Order: sequence, then structure tokens, then C-alpha cells
Amino acid sequence: MNLRNLQGYALVTETRRVNLPRGRAVLRFEGVAGGIIPVSAVVDGLPGGTVEKNRDARLLSPAALVDGTLGNRVTLRRTDRASGTVREEEATILSGPTGGVVLQTPNGVEALGCAGLADSLKYARVPADLAARPVLSVTTDSPARRTVTVRLSYLASGFDWSASYVGTLNGDRLDLFAWTTLANGNAEGFADAEVQVVAGRLNRRWVDPIAAAGSRLQLRCYPLGTTTSDLRTRRFEAAEEIVVTGARLQRVSAPPPVYAPGPPAPPAPMAPPAPENLGDVKLYRIPGRTTVAAKGQKQVALLRQDGVAYRRVYRRRIPIAQPIDGGALDIALRVKNDKAAGLGIPLPAGTTALYAPRGDSALLIGTGTMTDRAEGETLLIGAGSSRQVQVTQTRLDNRTARLTVTNARAVPVDVELPIGAPGGQVDAPGLERIDGIQTWRVTVAPGDTATLDYRY
Repeated sequence: MNLRNLQGYALVTETRRVNLPRGRAVLRFEGVAGGIIPVSAVVDGLPGGTVEKNRDARLLSPAALVDGTLGNRVTLRRTDRASGTVREEEATILSGPTGGVVLQTPNGVEALGCAGLADSLKYARVPADLAARPVLSVTTDSPARRTVTVRLSYLASGFDWSASYVGTLNGDRLDLFAWTTLANGNAEGFADAEVQVVAGRLNRRWVDPIAAAGSRLQLRCYPLGTTTSDLRTRRFEAAEEIVVTGARLQRVSAPPPVYAPGPPAPPAPMAPPAPENLGDVKLYRIPGRTTVAAKGQKQVALLRQDGVAYRRVYRRRIPIAQPIDGGALDIALRVKNDKAAGLGIPLPAGTTALYAPRGDSALLIGTGTMTDRAEGETLLIGAGSSRQVQVTQTRLDNRTARLTVTNARAVPVDVELPIGAPGGQVDAPGLERIDGIQTWRVTVAPGDTATLDYRY
């Protein structure tokens, strides 16, 4: 996931202990997510309720300091790079922060950073409306002086999550584990948070985020020309011939490597709790507390199911009547998402990676993707491809085509060939509609061939 362009969002809820004076007061919640949607903020626990809410978008930065001090006096500090001598003098900021910073000094009007010295500005104070972190301010009117616990909840953009499934073959069973990757594109982190993720599509309408006031600080020197800007560029003629000589390194036989036993494999993460219903979508609770770092991603356990039954199938999407000459088939593990198969839990969409044990290690044999799968549905996990099982398609006439499957393996194989797209007009004896597509399912014996003629 690209942290600069996350399409998801989060509901952030936090509690704080505050001291309220009697009468009207302003609470400043510092450290809220930069992508906060102010209109979504709800504050519970205030005895006087909420009178007004404000999202303070002016964050402390070099550009914001210049912008907030326009027309005011600052201290200009200049350091001679050769001698190290430091000289300070008063100056007034005339313009900035975009297009360069222009100062009024005792010597006249000049641009910051263009005197050939190391220039810097010193400010007597920070403007009152600047904050080091994003701030949500709430105005309340308390009937008495008291200490209360308030809860702040708000929606914020700049978050996202994804699921990554890791399957390991264990004989005729599959051990399935899933990670969830949490991404936070905001500059604010959340330590020791209780994290929950929601799988499914919610009704969401775009809300324009509030851009932080103050752009990047720019320093420009005038005039743009320099004493060397008009010099001719030296050009070199290309060489007519390049000769490279070298000597072969003498190979020295090294002693055979010695392998010491490594540390034992770390224990598998604890099994997360089962998903919960949240209306028509599913909610997954991440076990324990975790830190969602600023501008970062992390993976935590999402679910774990061992001993899942599966069936190996050979598949390929067949375009209607288009010629295919000995095309290879993809291998997939078909898993029924029910209790009888050892699964039976809602599975959010994500990527899949399938491993097969080999000695003390494991080999990656296939990757793929998966859409949301509810309990009772079927999911497919990619397991590579095979040239031992092939399909050929020939067009017989304007309305009929023939499919031929050959099995060069020493064991029977189950083949599934979806024909066309959902809703396509395809007809033949024995076709099954799977996921809206007419599908030919057949078991081909070792060294045998199967044929199907269909009309379209």
C-alpha cells in the first residue's frame, strides 16, 4: 500500500481526563489524526455539551512561522562559513513563504539565504494559532468546576488495511493463516491501541480533507544569473575505440562451509478471536494491543485455521469459440468455507500464498488473490500451473465449439473450465453454473482424454 495515497479510513476513539472550569471553556485535543473529518467528531462526557467544534489546520513549520510573522520583526543570524563569526541584526519579514523570503534589514531589502553566508531566523515567540500537532478544539459551557473523563470519536482518512493469506500443505489438509497489514499515512501515531478491522463495503461519500495552512518554505535568490552562467559548455569528442584489459583472478579453493544448527523457529502467533457481525459486514478484533505507527505499516495476526480440507482442481477461463492449442491449466485448491471442511468463518478479500513442505523448509508453489468469501461459499487458492494437463479448443461451426482435455499425469485429475462470462449463452449437457458462469467439470483418468461440444 502506498502511504501517500491510502483509500481507506478509520474510526478513532480515545478517552482523556480533563479539568473543566466553571463557565465557557475551550478544550484543545492535540495529536488527533491529520486526516480528521471535523464534522464527524463526537465528544461524550461533557456536562455542558458541545457548543462549537474547530479543526485547527495551521501546523507549526518553517513556512508557517514565516507566514504567521509577516510584517513583524525577527532576528536575522548570519554565520561566516570561513571564520565562524556570528552576527545578529533585526529584520522585518516583508513576504514569504512562497516565492522566497524577503527581508527589510538595516542594509536595505534583500532575500533570505542570498548573502553568501549561513542565514537563519530567530523568532521572539510562536504565533498563538500555530500548533506542533493537529488540533481539534471544542467549546463547552460547564455548569460547575469539575474533573471529567471525556471520549472523543472521529473519522479520519489516510488509513487502510489488507489481508494476506498463507497456506501450508499438510498432507491432504491445509493449514491456513492470515495476516492483516495495517497502514497509517498520517504523521500521528497511536500507541497501545485496541485495533479492529471491518471487512465489507460500507456506504461512503467523499469528503474533501482540510489542507494544512502554509506551504513549503521556498528560498530564492535574485537575480537568477551568475558570473558563470554565460560560459560555454566544454564538449568532449567520442572515443573511436575503447579497449578494456584485465587479468583473470586466480581461484583459491576455500574450505567447505560449516553449518551450525540455527535457533528454533518462533512459535506461531496466537489464534485471533472469531469475527463478529457488524450489520451486514464483519468485524475482526486484533488480539492484544498494538501500536499503529505514524507513516508506517505493520502486520498482525488476523485468523488461523489448521487442518482445512481441500480438493485440487485444474482450471482455466475459456473464451467462447476462440482457438486454444494445448494451453496449460492453472492449479487451484478448492476449499468449501464451512465447518465440515474445518473452516466456516467469513474471509475478507486479500492475497494468497501457498507453500509446500520440503525437508526442513518450504517452497512457494503459488500466489493469487481472493475476494470476500462468506460462510458457505467456496474459495480458490492458487497453486501454480501445469503443462501435464492441457486444453484445446476448436471451432466446429458458427454456433458450436469443441473442448478437449488431456491428462499426462499418472493420477486422475479434476478439471473445471468456466466458459465465457457471467450471463453468457452457453449450452451443453452436464454444465454447472458456478459463480454465474457455465462451467464444465470433469475428472480425467491418467493418460486419458475428455471432450465436450457446446453451443453458443
